[in-house]
Amino acid sequence: MPLTRVPHSRPMKVGFALRSTVFGPSAAAKVIPLLEKSGVDSVWFPAAWQMFDALDMCGISLGESKRLIVGTGVIRFTDYDVTQLLARLYTLSEGSGRRFILGIGTGAATGRPAIDGLVEFVNRLRADYPEKQKPPIFFAALRRRVLRVAYLNAEGAILNFCPPDYVQKIVPKDVDVKGFTLACYIKLFFAEKDDVAKEMLIDEIRMYDGIPQYHAMFKEIGASDSISKLDPESGRDIPEDLLEISSANPNDNEVGRIIERFGRAGVNLPIVYPYVSGDDEYKVTVAERLASIISRGQI
Repeated sequence: MPLTRVPHSRPMKVGFALRSTVFGPSAAAKVIPLLEKSGVDSVWFPAAWQMFDALDMCGISLGESKRLIVGTGVIRFTDYDVTQLLARLYTLSEGSGRRFILGIGTGAATGRPAIDGLVEFVNRLRADYPEKQKPPIFFAALRRRVLRVAYLNAEGAILNFCPPDYVQKIVPKDVDVKGFTLACYIKLFFAEKDDVAKEMLIDEIRMYDGIPQYHAMFKEIGASDSISKLDPESGRDIPEDLLEISSANPNDNEVGRIIERFGRAGVNLPIVYPYVSGDDEYKVTVAERLASIISRGQI
């Protein structure tokens, strides 16, 4: 059944995620100029624990670009002191001509205390910010309750690893979405051999299925049975319902179609998030190809 279009409060743009475990500083330095010249609107740095600092990667990328909006996607508020994060937020925003977005979430913590703690932390950042014009803040969201809180307390939200029809189900129908950015990571897996790309996708899905809130989401969308049968050693094709969430070695048209489906579901900032197995040269080639797809308007 085709998706019903959800009206956007603004035209759809496309972002690009550079995970530091895939694109370290040297690879990112090669990719940023390509994205700067492309149709990509923004670049996002997911926090990868025990790897390169997401805020520092944002700083490097802001310095290497003049047009791109750059954001964390996301850091955990419990890892930071308000005063110290405020100083870094101020430096990145004002030093880049206000091209920085703070993506922030609760991490593994769930429930009302975690959400209330996030809102309180963000309110303190805004209250103490030295300038009248505050930088945008996006909340990490997956479940309905957190997304509702984001609509009421943030400029945007970042969803992750969910299919388009799930997005439509959790978007609140009784809040004003004008000016709000609904982003969603679209994880795509690339390797020179298809079997390797499929194994990467399977490993990622199985890993996320071990996280309670994602397991609950997979169960809600009816994907639990498919996930339980996944076997990276079998070489079997990825079930169709899981291809609504992600894809392994997709061709150009497939990339365009999955981005379009998220746009039709109400996501006005789909973020292409490539996982790439290979050397830096291959990783840069994949990023350049994806940027070209976005620039050609195949969405």
